[in-house]
Amino acid sequence: VYQGSIDWKAVKDSGISFVIIRCGFRGYGTGRLVKDTNFYSYIKGANDVGLKVGIYVFSQAINEAEAVEEASLCVNMAQGYRVSYPIFIDVESVPAGGRANALTKDERTRVCKAFCETIKSAGYTPGVYANKDYLRNKLNASELNGYKIWLAHYCTTTDYTGKYDLWQRSSKGSVNGIKGNVDLDVSYLGY
Repeated sequence: VYQGSIDWKAVKDSGISFVIIRCGFRGYGTGRLVKDTNFYSYIKGANDVGLKVGIYVFSQAINEAEAVEEASLCVNMAQGYRVSYPIFIDVESVPAGGRANALTKDERTRVCKAFCETIKSAGYTPGVYANKDYLRNKLNASELNGYKIWLAHYCTTTDYTGKYDLWQRSSKGSVNGIKGNVDLDVSYLGY
């Protein structure tokens, strides 16, 4: 919703090959699941110009049942569209009082696994989005090696030594067809 209107042809013509679109989020205070109001226009626009598409949900799940609910939202919203990139659970810190901030490493890892297994059982490729600190200190990253890992680390050369399949290297990128700053990512997926 934050990107406004996007000219998807200009995005593709600028050399972008894939996009990962937020389908929704769970409120970090309320715990309510909310669909991103631009998701359907974005995925249709990206599909129409032939961009590869992945999906993510901003998670504030505090248990496995909520993780399954978030995964189900993603799967339901993906129906009828081409999704060739993974579907990710986005786990990150939020302001004080965020409902998932106090999860232990084991709890947070179980949330990610429940999400990923639900995505996998629906026939999609699952993944986990997290920054370097989360992967090192707030998740049992080795337990997530069976899923795609999308590392967020804003720098020119990451020093993260764990497994990762995509690297979000900046939040201040510029792409033709999109107003304002955008995240820039490198994919090592080979598709």
